[in-house]
Amino acid sequence: MSYRCKLVLLLACTAAICGCAGNSSSGSSTPAVQISPDSVNFGSLLVGTTSSPQTLTVTNNGDAPLSIGSVTLAGASASSFSLTNHCGSTLAAGASCNLQLTLLPSAPGPASASLTIADNAPGSPQSVVLAGAGTWKIPPIVIVYGATPAGIAAAIEAAKLGKQVTLLEPSQHVGGMMSSGLGFSDTYAAAAIGGIARQFFQNVDNYYAGNPSSGGGLYFEPHVAEDVFNSMLAQQSNITVVPGAVLQSVQMMGTAITGLTAGNGNTYQGGEFIDASYTGDLMAAANVSYTVGRESTAQYGEPSAGVSTPTLLGTLPIDPYMTPGDPGSGLIAHVEPDSLGAPGTADTSVMAYNYRLCVTFDKANQVPFPVPPGYDPAEFEILGRLAESASPPMQLSDFVLTNQLPNNKLDLNTHGFFSTNEVGESYGYPNGSAAQRAQIAAEQERYIQALIHFIQTDSRIPQFVRQTVNRIGLCKDEFTDNGAWPRQIYVREARRMLGTYVVTQKDVNQEVAVPDPIGVGGYTLDDHYHHIVNMNGAVYGDRKIGYRPSPYPISYRILTPPASQASNLLVPVDVSASDAAYDSLRIETTYMILGQASGAAASLAIDAQEMVQSVDYGALSTQLQQDGAVLTPP
Repeated sequence: MSYRCKLVLLLACTAAICGCAGNSSSGSSTPAVQISPDSVNFGSLLVGTTSSPQTLTVTNNGDAPLSIGSVTLAGASASSFSLTNHCGSTLAAGASCNLQLTLLPSAPGPASASLTIADNAPGSPQSVVLAGAGTWKIPPIVIVYGATPAGIAAAIEAAKLGKQVTLLEPSQHVGGMMSSGLGFSDTYAAAAIGGIARQFFQNVDNYYAGNPSSGGGLYFEPHVAEDVFNSMLAQQSNITVVPGAVLQSVQMMGTAITGLTAGNGNTYQGGEFIDASYTGDLMAAANVSYTVGRESTAQYGEPSAGVSTPTLLGTLPIDPYMTPGDPGSGLIAHVEPDSLGAPGTADTSVMAYNYRLCVTFDKANQVPFPVPPGYDPAEFEILGRLAESASPPMQLSDFVLTNQLPNNKLDLNTHGFFSTNEVGESYGYPNGSAAQRAQIAAEQERYIQALIHFIQTDSRIPQFVRQTVNRIGLCKDEFTDNGAWPRQIYVREARRMLGTYVVTQKDVNQEVAVPDPIGVGGYTLDDHYHHIVNMNGAVYGDRKIGYRPSPYPISYRILTPPASQASNLLVPVDVSASDAAYDSLRIETTYMILGQASGAAASLAIDAQEMVQSVDYGALSTQLQQDGAVLTPP
């Protein structure tokens, strides 16, 4: 071969050009990719709901390592799919690895994308088609959080209208405060109360066979209230009650709540949600706007709003100092320095809470009041001084309020200037964590037990009062799983939603028109002490003295959040109201009325496939009236 031919060959000339023999290359190892399955269809999912994970298996069937450069999602709906990559950058010959995928549709309609793997195998990149769909269809399922009287009424109404209802209760018992000591019902004009609320009272009256001590069903033992509520729930086969379901998180798609995850590990999905808790926990978790505390008189033009003009605690001035007359000795227990704003200004305080006790004079059915560890009578110096200065002597009703219940029992509540409300202890409860709320509840339990012991034993308490309270005990046959002590603290007010309409004192006074009534209120604007303070060397209390309004219509809109925040949520307890108006709305009777309206509205929203804010009022009012509700003042 000539030198010229060899040179041309080295310069990559073909053997044919030069007339020379060619050199053949030797064989080499190659990776090979197999992906199984070769497509994934997630099916149809409610918008905002995450699918179960689907697994892709990547196998290297070649005889050389597979180098994976990237694994990516692309396509019109790529952002709706999520990828968890367990493959790494290299896959040995004969080895396999997994990719996990989920779909969270963000809009109704088809969802499509492709998963692409770029690697060093022949045919790279490889692709897998992903498909699914989102639907806006609201399923006929109503999730009610809180088996309070409001939640029970909502569940029953929705169930009667053909919906599947899941009633989630954080505790182990239904009935809220009505089954936890509030046996002497707050009420107003009987003709203003209809529907499920009226049916409950009628069922209680039937239980007692018309016994006059039940007051037509308004007065009852706590366990009877629970029994009656359970019986009413059991009549609706499409209600599932889940006790011990404490809210942990909420899933949302846009403005729609799609699911609620509870501490029991379960997620409850539905089309409509009702927050019937006393503290508005579902509402808050869904990022619905709310407020806590008192508005100023100027905000809504309400005479009863804001900080009160403080009044003397007692008929005569009570010295607030540990050593009377000596400011340097410090303040006695439960008296704060005067940090109140001017009358009518806003603040963040809530009225005092307590426990509503069920007690009896029947020795055969008594559990003695416990004396809490570390009891110190000095804690109640303010009450001792009130009793010491009183003329005429204080009576039992100046210390506690007792109302007769059936079967020789009494509902014991706060009364007078200083009683079972631990004033100032409740401020942190509305926004508190579970641990903070439990601490507040435990403190108020300790406080009441210590207070009762003080009334039973302190020499300054009139002898008749001491003797009477010493004859009273907790009821052995109530709260049998909790040592005869009520299971729930009485949360008189907590959060209040800022909804599509805020009911104010003007509504209560019927100074404004209500075009969409769903029930009638009428209870007293009943405030409790917010603060006990030292003012110029005397003890003063901060509370607004309420009045009993005429029955007034309640707007549907106070149940609905702004549509831009939550389009399938109704709130019948922590309604959209000013603090002054809430003082009248905040009783179980009215809560049941609002709960029934919520259940009806949720059902209609499902039927019409629309937001709760768009529910046709004509259809809602017709349905409620058919179900016995009273919509306008009698």
